[in-house]
Amino acid sequence: MTTGTLHTFLRGSKDAALALAVRTFVNTRFSRIGQMTELSVDTKRRTIRVWLALKGEDEPIAIHVKKYSLERRSTRATLTIEDAVASREWLTEAMKEFVIGRRLIIPERAAAILKLLT
Repeated sequence: MTTGTLHTFLRGSKDAALALAVRTFVNTRFSRIGQMTELSVDTKRRTIRVWLALKGEDEPIAIHVKKYSLERRSTRATLTIEDAVASREWLTEAMKEFVIGRRLIIPERAAAILKLLT
């Protein structure tokens, strides 16, 4: 196995572990709304794909975060979604209004997971 292949394998493993941890956290915390059925993270490209099965929705909702950035200052961390689209037009517009370009504070409990995103 070459160094590049090993690095790609390790990054893929890290991305998969991160996706599992985030999906478990979200599904535990927000089970009354629905569940995250799939999550894929590409830390190299800084992209995220999410599939949600929400209560009251007949079909899953897909969200593609095309670019995100992270910032850490001492004990505080933020996530900024720089570009994203959803399988529902209204959700894409809502993300543009309330999420895209805004810093989201990462809860301290999730700080360990945050280290994997970089």
